[in-house]
Amino acid sequence: MISIIIPVLNEEKVLTEQKEYFEILSTHAQLIFVDGGSDDQTPVLAAQWGELLTAPKGRASQMNRGVDAAKGQILLFLHADTRIQPEALQTVEDSIFKNVCDGGCFTQVIERRGWIYRWIAFTGNCRARWTKVFYGDQGIFILRDKFLESGGFPEVALCEDVLFTRNIRKKVKLAVLNDPVFCSSRRWDKQGLLKTFFINLRINRCILLNQDFDRLAKLYRDIR
Repeated sequence: MISIIIPVLNEEKVLTEQKEYFEILSTHAQLIFVDGGSDDQTPVLAAQWGELLTAPKGRASQMNRGVDAAKGQILLFLHADTRIQPEALQTVEDSIFKNVCDGGCFTQVIERRGWIYRWIAFTGNCRARWTKVFYGDQGIFILRDKFLESGGFPEVALCEDVLFTRNIRKKVKLAVLNDPVFCSSRRWDKQGLLKTFFINLRINRCILLNQDFDRLAKLYRDIR
């Protein structure tokens, strides 16, 4: 069984638009939504399709909280604006139980036309395969036992996904599956391609230099 943990905060628009998707997904896995203090209809909508928990605002604390309610041997962490095909869940189970890997992510597809978006996704997928460091919008899955052994996501303001996978990559067998994960382009659309590109460069530089993640959070503002 797979438990899908989805941190949410003021995601009423996305949840409304993807109602049919979440209805279908809820028949294939345990869905756990963890709300970080929404002031819209997010909690009401999420409760229709799965368990609803609350946690302090922040993806790391929300995802760690979701694990407490997980019943599955496999954990899958998804952003609210990313989608997988239900068949991908079978690929995850097959890959883990056939000892291909103990965790990993999917191949990212950005839901926006244009060569620049294909290039962004391509380079991100190459980076993931080469470094075994994943971003949350690629959909991160892992055996529950391995997750608990790792201590979970570090509760920082930003880049918890990068720090988590960087921490486990030498201890856990990771793989990038060919199944697609469809990622919203809303951050690029609203911040602009160039601005987002340079913000991401600065984020990666700060990660390498182990600088303050709380300061970085001001650059990477919420876009919903």
